[in-house]
Amino acid sequence: MDEFLMFYAPFIVLIGAIIIAFIVAPMDGAATRPPKEKKK
Repeated sequence: MDEFLMFYAPFIVLIGAIIIAFIVAPMDGAATRPPKEKKK
């Protein structure tokens, strides 16, 4: 099992980072839209 985790850990972290990025991106309006369009 340790070998399994050692081999797949980088892929799990990478996929997790992508998922987090897609979740956070819509919340951070300043990153994708001009500040004047940012509303809460």
